[in-house]
Amino acid sequence: MKNRKNISIILNLIIFVFTLFATVSMIIGFEFMGDAKALSSRNFYAFKYFTVDSNVFAALVSLAYVIYKSTPSGKENEYLNRGFYILKLAATTGVTLTMLVTIFFLSPKMGSSFLMLFMNSNLFMHLITPILCIISFIFFEPVKRDDSKFYFSLSGIIPMLLYAIFYIPNILLHLEEGKPSHTYDWYGFLDGGINTAWFVFPAILVVTWLFALALWGANRGFSKKLEN
Repeated sequence: MKNRKNISIILNLIIFVFTLFATVSMIIGFEFMGDAKALSSRNFYAFKYFTVDSNVFAALVSLAYVIYKSTPSGKENEYLNRGFYILKLAATTGVTLTMLVTIFFLSPKMGSSFLMLFMNSNLFMHLITPILCIISFIFFEPVKRDDSKFYFSLSGIIPMLLYAIFYIPNILLHLEEGKPSHTYDWYGFLDGGINTAWFVFPAILVVTWLFALALWGANRGFSKKLEN
């Protein structure tokens, strides 16, 4: 268990450092893999993307986790407490959604340029950091059974729900001849027309919850093995 805890601290520290580098790079326009600007904005416009928001949230949770594990109570506790478990599940679900939507929805729309979404800062935000978060949460952050209630999985939809509260009105307030503009619907979720919003966004929330359930189940399964 001690080695497991040490690995989790290292992974969480890497997650924070990678996200800090990726976020600052995007804000200042630093490109280290050529000129690739898909789903990327300079300055604080970068925070209009759920990708950036979810990664920053995950990084802050990881930093808090590292700090907590450096305290006497954190060192003694081999398991995630309930508060950290909920935050970890929500953060990991957010970046998992980011990664899988990029791989299975956004990248295919790019055609032969699908790798554009995995260059520069997005290499970390769309792929590396989500993978690290998933690995750390499932395999190295066990939780006691009483602290991983089924309904805690609903915490996974909170980041996306909060983002939708911003994203949907932003589209509706900037319609062009009654149609969504790609300037404001930058993910293209409403390419089928504004009326599709009634089932597109509920569907996204359901899918997000399914991701949260998968993470909840995987973490619970590995945690159970450690308790036995």
